[in-house]
Amino acid sequence: MVSIVFVHGTGVREPSYNRLVAQVTANLRELVPQLRILPCLWGDSHGAKLNARGASLPPEALPETSAAEPVPESIKAAGWAALEADPFIELRLLAKFALSRRYSPVPQTAIARARAEVGDMDGTLFAELLSEHGLAPVDMDRARDIALQGLGRCLPEEAPVDRDELQLALARLIAVSIVGQADARWDVIGAAVDGDTLDALVAAILESWGAPRGELGLGATLAKPLTLPLTRGFEYGASQFLRGRRLKHTEHSAPMIGDILRYQVRGEGVREAVAEAVDSADGPVVVLAHSLGGVACVDLLASCNLKDKVTALVTVGSQAPFFYELDALWSLPYGKGLPQTFPAWWNVYDPRDPLAYVGKDVFGGDRVTDVEFHTGRSLLSAHSAYWDHKPFYSWLAEEVLG
Repeated sequence: MVSIVFVHGTGVREPSYNRLVAQVTANLRELVPQLRILPCLWGDSHGAKLNARGASLPPEALPETSAAEPVPESIKAAGWAALEADPFIELRLLAKFALSRRYSPVPQTAIARARAEVGDMDGTLFAELLSEHGLAPVDMDRARDIALQGLGRCLPEEAPVDRDELQLALARLIAVSIVGQADARWDVIGAAVDGDTLDALVAAILESWGAPRGELGLGATLAKPLTLPLTRGFEYGASQFLRGRRLKHTEHSAPMIGDILRYQVRGEGVREAVAEAVDSADGPVVVLAHSLGGVACVDLLASCNLKDKVTALVTVGSQAPFFYELDALWSLPYGKGLPQTFPAWWNVYDPRDPLAYVGKDVFGGDRVTDVEFHTGRSLLSAHSAYWDHKPFYSWLAEEVLG
């Protein structure tokens, strides 16, 4: 009789693992009544945890010292985040508030003057300031075009907007767009720019338009209705929420990310737990492994000869092919093939699972068979939906266990 050793993935602890085992057992027993499922709970013994109860967290992140009241720096950061997500948000708010004003526009509107000021901007005049922060005149030239686009898209020519408010909104739009353009030129890390640099860009732009140099940044005009919606944005609310609860949320999320990090440096305990579970079976074994558990099982079977015991490996939503392609798989440097003692390997994935990878083109189609399922879930939900997907169990019973 074939047994299944069920190896879980990241973040799973008891009693969640017991619930998963019960779910897998119930689904498979309908198809293979005599099947024996052997547990392999490694998370509690070899998974990650905050050993010092979060002592590595900054003091302000701990509950007893977290800020309960809004602070200007947090509000400014939230405002910049809102502009990064939608550079035209302040222009749209200006248009909204302009509709509520009851006075008539002057013959030469603020918008016409602003369009001329923005259109005449020359990025080379700001070259020294830009280069000091890894930016370039071409970034400002493109940001200028974005600002002109925003003026045309968001504000009617005769909208009765306040000139000072419009200048400040446009200066911030251009500043955040400069950084956005630089991000596109750089690699994944983007432009290394802080809030002080954004303020300096805003000041330089306003000065070029003849505006007085004063207190700048998104926290400077909090009394005005224009900026209030920015302080209620997602990042501000989220950051205030998380700062006071960071320890709790770190404890909750540490197993998911921490298990991966800990496995990379101290994975022997996980592999030994799988080997012991395999050894406890009386007959042949099929190893069924999810997510990081699949990585551990590939490492084990690639480094130990268990061909007399393990007849097949089924990885589900696993990152083993990705780790191998990155040359980050513990057992095999990239380019070195799987040993001949490695068992038949089926690698199950859902194309919508962002944590699942395929192995055929990195390990070779003769060493691993990729099997595609569509669980009907999206993104991270798909990563655990395999265990409720009837077609997966039917395939497993017929193709692997049959």
